[in-house]
Amino acid sequence: MSDPAYHLRQTALGLERLAGLLRAQQWREPDEHALHPAQRALLELLGEDKRGWRVGELAQRLGVSAASASDTIAALEARELVRRARDPDDGRAVRVHPSRRGLAWLRRSRARGGTGERLLATLAPDDLAAFSRSLQLLILQAQRDGLATGLRTCAGCEFFRPFAGGGESPHYCALVGAAFGDAQLRVDCAEQRPRGMDVGMSAADAVAQRFRAGVALLGADDSSDDHNDKTSRSGRTPPRRHSASAE
Repeated sequence: MSDPAYHLRQTALGLERLAGLLRAQQWREPDEHALHPAQRALLELLGEDKRGWRVGELAQRLGVSAASASDTIAALEARELVRRARDPDDGRAVRVHPSRRGLAWLRRSRARGGTGERLLATLAPDDLAAFSRSLQLLILQAQRDGLATGLRTCAGCEFFRPFAGGGESPHYCALVGAAFGDAQLRVDCAEQRPRGMDVGMSAADAVAQRFRAGVALLGADDSSDDHNDKTSRSGRTPPRRHSASAE
């Protein structure tokens, strides 16, 4: 008999061990500018927006204190990987930017790819798609619990419509008016607008239910494909398939 509690413990242990290994590997990867994982995370975040970031914004996005973010910035400044400049919108404020040396480091890092990317590349497309959906739900629940305030996921966005349609692009973004597939699910989107979580059924519950319903439909479609192949070979006309309907 299966033990759900044991399954949860083992899965959580595997997730924690893998996260630890990835962080340790980031520190060991050959690079003339090898960085501590916290410094790497902050520098990669700086590379996402040419306008630069205030210290408080960086702290919020990374889920750390302002003091911790300031220490990390100082360490990167000492290595000439970031620079500070006056905020053009507020002369009293300062924004942090990657320096030319920092931008060069980011280009090398992205060209080489990380250990996580190399491991994920070994998964079959269906397994990677399922993992991407599960990751969205895990992050959304972490945000709901107050554990991850800075990540801007699709699942946490009011424009996101999971499994609003069928085929290879079942999801829909109401902001850009486009359908997309699991491969385009974002963990960090600059245009994300957080969902409200305090009215009626929570957004986390609604998105989770929609994801599960969509996955169930995918499973039904797979079963239908197998059945259709068999009936086609036997000379009978396969039944007509219907895509998931939009909300």
